[in-house]
Amino acid sequence: MSNIYTDFIRVYAQPNWRIDEVEAQWITWQLLGPRGSYHVPVVIRCAPAGQYVDIQYGSGKSHEIVNFCKNHVGYFTIWGRHFNEGSTQDEIWRDDVNEGPRRYCRYGFDEVRVITTGERPPVGPEERWRRGSDGSWRLPIAGSYRTGNDRYAYVGSGATPTSKPPVPTLSELTTPTTPSARGDALASIDPPWLAPLADEHPGVTLIEYRWRGRVVHRAREEDEEWGRSWEHRGADDWDNCLDPDFLRFTGATDLLLSEEVYRRDDLKPGR
Repeated sequence: MSNIYTDFIRVYAQPNWRIDEVEAQWITWQLLGPRGSYHVPVVIRCAPAGQYVDIQYGSGKSHEIVNFCKNHVGYFTIWGRHFNEGSTQDEIWRDDVNEGPRRYCRYGFDEVRVITTGERPPVGPEERWRRGSDGSWRLPIAGSYRTGNDRYAYVGSGATPTSKPPVPTLSELTTPTTPSARGDALASIDPPWLAPLADEHPGVTLIEYRWRGRVVHRAREEDEEWGRSWEHRGADDWDNCLDPDFLRFTGATDLLLSEEVYRRDDLKPGR
């Protein structure tokens, strides 16, 4: 069994052009190739004005993205976020899946919510936390992290039958594409004093990271066959992607982080 790869591809149309549903389906089939998506549900999401299309699929048995990148002269640019189940963190690239610059992908949050076993917040000054009516603690704070977004689902190796094209979904919301069955703990969290909330914490039973009201990462104790254990679920998407080149490309430079934070994300040669 091959590693399961989850790929989130965003293809931008040329200026003065729009990608409609038919073209979005055609792009998807170029990426899938004859072997389809491997263990990852295919989801197509068109931008409201057709300026780009988002495609989620599993490339574990398909390498068609290589040819698509070489022959994408009809499109303005291609961005990709990639997760390998043999790793723990997403990587991000642009235009050339093999030769282009590649680094770990950083995601943003603007609020942390926790449920504690005691009567105090788990980390940091208590005055910065707000007690909710449900007993949880909420901390409004601008921060970021790295993690892995695995969209593996129990759909088998034929996640998308080649006999039936997927239907694009028009939406103004950049919400997660499909539920996360499993995830990875947070890494390289910023600000660093939040590091105790990157994984299991002895005084906490639930940890949520949110972005503009949306839960983008959740960790909590769950019942498993072998007993209770901490489980992570990742729901990051393009909306909370804080990669510096991606933010400059989209014009969201107000979200740029410090260079010190970004220096941690460059992948080393021979990764």
